[in-house]
Amino acid sequence: MQARIRLTGEQGPAELVELADWLSREDELRGRAAIEKPATPPGQMGGLADILIVALGAQGAGTVLAASVAVWIRHRRPSADIEVTGPDGRSVRISVRDAPDLDVEAVLRRALEE
Repeated sequence: MQARIRLTGEQGPAELVELADWLSREDELRGRAAIEKPATPPGQMGGLADILIVALGAQGAGTVLAASVAVWIRHRRPSADIEVTGPDGRSVRISVRDAPDLDVEAVLRRALEE
């Protein structure tokens, strides 16, 4: 099972790389996150990071992912736009600047529940 994470906005691709690095520091997620880049049409340069894929094979990995992403968002900046798609296709989009008191971890956990 996999979760797919997309960060939107001008800095999204660079921040996606930083998020992948952040998640690699979590024992339960180490080696489970990989950046998926869009296919490059012939004759064009390679694209930027598009989606972060996180394997959720271990029991409780979705909870760890939700907690880690929530902490990452709080440490990055006061606003963030993120879309997380869980293993069953449920998706949640969060615009933190629009809801500063939102419990980001709880919202992400609901999207990642199996």
